[in-house]
Amino acid sequence: MNFKLAVIGHASSVEEIEEIVKHKFTNMDVFKIECNHDEDVEHAVSELKKIINQCNGILYTRKEPYKLLSSRIEHNVTVRYADIDTSNFIHSLLRASHHFGVDITRVSVDTLDYASIIRAYKSLGIPLESISPQIVPIDTNSSQFVQRAQSEHIKNVQSGLSEVCTTNIRQVSEYLTDQNIPCVLIAPSAETYIYEIRRILLSHNQRKLNENNIACVSISVSPRDNFYVFHHTVLQEVLDLNKIAEAIAIFAQKVDAALITVSQVEFILMCNSSNLEITTENFARIDILTSVYTNTAHVLSIGIGYGDTTKIAKANAVVGMHQAKMEGGNRAYVVYSPDDMLGPIEPNETNSRKPNIFDTQLEQIAETSGLSVNTVFKIDCLVKQKNKRNFTSIELAKEIGVSVRTANRIIVKLEQCGYIVEVSRHVISERGRPTRVVKVLF
Repeated sequence: MNFKLAVIGHASSVEEIEEIVKHKFTNMDVFKIECNHDEDVEHAVSELKKIINQCNGILYTRKEPYKLLSSRIEHNVTVRYADIDTSNFIHSLLRASHHFGVDITRVSVDTLDYASIIRAYKSLGIPLESISPQIVPIDTNSSQFVQRAQSEHIKNVQSGLSEVCTTNIRQVSEYLTDQNIPCVLIAPSAETYIYEIRRILLSHNQRKLNENNIACVSISVSPRDNFYVFHHTVLQEVLDLNKIAEAIAIFAQKVDAALITVSQVEFILMCNSSNLEITTENFARIDILTSVYTNTAHVLSIGIGYGDTTKIAKANAVVGMHQAKMEGGNRAYVVYSPDDMLGPIEPNETNSRKPNIFDTQLEQIAETSGLSVNTVFKIDCLVKQKNKRNFTSIELAKEIGVSVRTANRIIVKLEQCGYIVEVSRHVISERGRPTRVVKVLF
């Protein structure tokens, strides 16, 4: 039986989602309900009431139609809406600059809050003192809120406060364009629609499962493509794997799971499915994916298997893990049976966050001393692994894989910045100068 999805919103967005479903999903039927204007709301409510008992899930094209209809009808199935974020606003600013050649520091914008707008300008490297955004409030509880938004945008442009408008409401975009006012629509990406549809599918399948169903999580650790840029010693890799093992242990504790360590790079968790779903917000936030990616040179491949028995759940989890691994990792798959797999589930933060392989403190030390961050990282690893801070230049050279002369140069640079101090001198042989013993202070 096909999955029945109701899609509600502006006609053009509804059509776009229907095309996405045709190309990206199988066994899915789309019920289209248009809500193009304020006066369409009651009609949309009436149409939804007719089909809601036949639907398995509902997707709203924006937050605004969701807020309008959710106050008028009770949803008895999984409901999601496609939201916008800072990245969508950045894209709209770049389009405005390209198409209209306007000053994008003077923009009239609705839907987004001030903090999101500021983050967008910061990411573009635009000084905050030079920006002057005019925020148009959107109150879906007030009547004719679309017309109010249109009027506010027009007023901002005509008064000279703004040179261009950006809006999340397609009707507003079309109206302003008809009035020859520079305007760019802030729209969710196709990936956003796909992500929300998958979340609806996941929630629907979870509803069908018995609450006491067994869940198994199979985790495999793999090096990233740039692994060898950061790992020049076995010690660094060991510390990385220890960090990952600790993160997995904490995750197992959060979901109240039995943790089985198969090897340094393979782990099995057995738990109650409801605990797992609550902790991960129905798999919307598998934070361990992000934390491992951003703090180590590794990625995780995760399979989440369901089954009536431990054996079945584990077999399904392994199938999901292998699928994630084949695609390069840093993702998860939920497997109900070999023929019923959902995913990939990827961390939202991964694309927007710079991987933090090294601690911020170590990066600061490297910048101040003029050394590479990898050199500082090696010394930090040595201190932790040996559990001591005093070394001779010969010991340091041997442990971090450089010549004694190079080790002495490293010591001098760190000493000049106060990160290393001489604590004594040690006579190694009858001839030659005493060898310095230095203490690492970081």
